[in-house]
Amino acid sequence: MSILSELDRSFLRRLAVALPARPTEYADLFLERTRHLSFRRDREGGGPAIAGGAEGSAARLMTADQVRHAAIGSLDPAEVAALPQRLRASGGPSGAPGEDRPAPADAPPARAAGGRDRGAALAAAGAADVDRYLEEVRAAALGAAGPGAAAAARFEARAECVTREVAVVTSEGEVAEDRRDWVAFSARFDGTRRDAGPFGVSEGGGAVDLGRLRAVHPPSQVGERLGRALREGREAVPPPSGEMMVVLAPGPGGILFHEACGHALEGDRALKGRSALVDLFGEKVGPEGLTLVDDPTLAGLPGSMRVDDEGWPAARNVLIESGRVVGLLLDRATALLAGTTPTGSARRESYRDLPLPRMSNTFILEGTHPPGEILASVARGLYVAELGTGEVDTVTADFSFSVRRGYLIAGGRAVAPVAAAVVSGNGLRALRGIEMIGMDLRFDAGAGECGKEGQRARASVGQPTIKVAGLSVHPAGTR
Repeated sequence: MSILSELDRSFLRRLAVALPARPTEYADLFLERTRHLSFRRDREGGGPAIAGGAEGSAARLMTADQVRHAAIGSLDPAEVAALPQRLRASGGPSGAPGEDRPAPADAPPARAAGGRDRGAALAAAGAADVDRYLEEVRAAALGAAGPGAAAAARFEARAECVTREVAVVTSEGEVAEDRRDWVAFSARFDGTRRDAGPFGVSEGGGAVDLGRLRAVHPPSQVGERLGRALREGREAVPPPSGEMMVVLAPGPGGILFHEACGHALEGDRALKGRSALVDLFGEKVGPEGLTLVDDPTLAGLPGSMRVDDEGWPAARNVLIESGRVVGLLLDRATALLAGTTPTGSARRESYRDLPLPRMSNTFILEGTHPPGEILASVARGLYVAELGTGEVDTVTADFSFSVRRGYLIAGGRAVAPVAAAVVSGNGLRALRGIEMIGMDLRFDAGAGECGKEGQRARASVGQPTIKVAGLSVHPAGTR
């Protein structure tokens, strides 16, 4: 049963339409219910599944010069009906539309969803299957690692099943709803290299349900990759140092362009002068074959949605086309500032938070080069199979990322796994340094989240194999 089937639509529409005091003002109601089921397993086995859930509602009023927001941890009709009074009484938070705005301090903590929470039913129906999946990953990983490596390493696997229902009712009379299901897992080994240095290797992924998860991430293959990574990690050589050619693997390598370029094209940062790319709108910033897209309408990815968190229809947005900056991601507030329409990019972590323009599924389109040709063209460099955490300054476009899994390139071949390394550079220089784009577009495994202004949101990145000149590489912890 959806939120809008439990609450009267006409009642919600009347409530939202009555919120603005002037024709120039805009208001909306946001209603949310989330249910989740969490699992954990280590070498010795697993514990009980932990089920939970929360629900809440919020009212927002946008005027010409400020935004007001009030939230409460309830979907009870009487409490939802009291939101306008709470909004007027709170008087905040306020700020110009498009500014960064924190969650309201007066919002009560989210409460468990009570009788409407289906966590117990979800646990009964799916706990055994998810736990079995993690056990199969564990067994395959320990087997692939071999007795020596596995005995010296710590293993842990986690999984979470999440169902999120949202509904938006606007003062313009629009009513929209969406349901977003996701099952995500991660598995990790923490071990010691032969030189006594600590290291960790991990695998993860996600899908819309457990059946799809098994299809796209078979536990035997996940475990095999993790065990192989543990073996390679024990034998890793020191990474190269200096400016060099870097080849980014298809899929998770896209996080570099997500962070170094995508955030700079989100409307709030771009319109407030905190973007190195916005002043280059319409100009050439990369090769002719480079096109960067954000598309929440793609099925089966973490950032996929039917409507955004302001009820606007989700849409494909081209940000860089044929090497030129052509688009921004806009919510209602930043679209108002830009004098245009929203792009369906508003996202909020929960009803307690105000929406922000955010990426969803961001990726670089395929090029024309076979991946083997790209690797063979590099005499010396680094092949980045997976990037880890990073830091980006959207004003200067400078970035730095850890390399979770990488290989030394020599003579056009990946010859040896490398120990912990860092790749750094400048986003504009990296775009201009793209020399070859592969024809093997892939998306990341689906376990990722993106953080912005204290809010987390599921997101996906993708790219084909890409060769980039002018990036710096150095061992982790040396700068």
